[in-house]
Amino acid sequence: MLRSGHMVKYNGILKVFCFATIFFSNGVLAADDLAKTRMSQLRSFQSCNKCDLRGADLRGAILHQSNLRESILIGADLRWVYFNGVNLRGANLSEVDLRYSWLNETDLRNANLSNADLDNAQFSGVNLSSAILKKAYASNGNLSKSIFVRANLSQIDLSGTNLAGADLRYAYLDSSILIKTDLSNAILMNAQMRKANLLGANLLNANLRMADLRGANLTEADLSTADLSHANMEGVIFCNTLTPWGEDNSGCRQ
Repeated sequence: MLRSGHMVKYNGILKVFCFATIFFSNGVLAADDLAKTRMSQLRSFQSCNKCDLRGADLRGAILHQSNLRESILIGADLRWVYFNGVNLRGANLSEVDLRYSWLNETDLRNANLSNADLDNAQFSGVNLSSAILKKAYASNGNLSKSIFVRANLSQIDLSGTNLAGADLRYAYLDSSILIKTDLSNAILMNAQMRKANLLGANLLNANLRMADLRGANLTEADLSTADLSHANMEGVIFCNTLTPWGEDNSGCRQ
């Protein structure tokens, strides 16, 4: 048996606990309802400017000519989405899951995609100028002919990805992983690629004029027809590397 004083205290604690439970559960429901409202608005009016859709489940969503400019989609699930002509300029897409997504003619200028997962993503005519993709995972995708002018791609993993014909002028690719990446015909003028791992990369006909490749690993890479005019090659690792001056094995370990 609890004494009257203890009973009063116990009832008080119970009330606080019940209130907290109702408050927080209602908060979750409110957040879910808000996300649903935002999505309904987006589908009805093709616009949800500056929407807060963080953590939203948008798997398989199909959006055409929609406006999500400066919206917040942190941690959202965007697997298998099809975005055509969508405006995501300045949107916060950090930590989003974009695996197997298909983005066509999408505007991602100044967007934040840091730590995003873009594994097997298919991008066509996407503009990522000045976007942030730091530490993003984007392997085995097709990002050919996409625009990355002045984009921050430092420490990104682009292993096995198709970047043929991509515009990467003035892009930051320091410490990026570009193992067996297709960079043929890519424009990398003035790109920062210090300590980038380009093992087995295809750089045929790539434009690397004035690029900073200091400390990059070019083992087994093919840049035999690349333009390396005025590129900074200090400390570059050449081993079984096909260059404009022939096969270079100067960096092979004995």
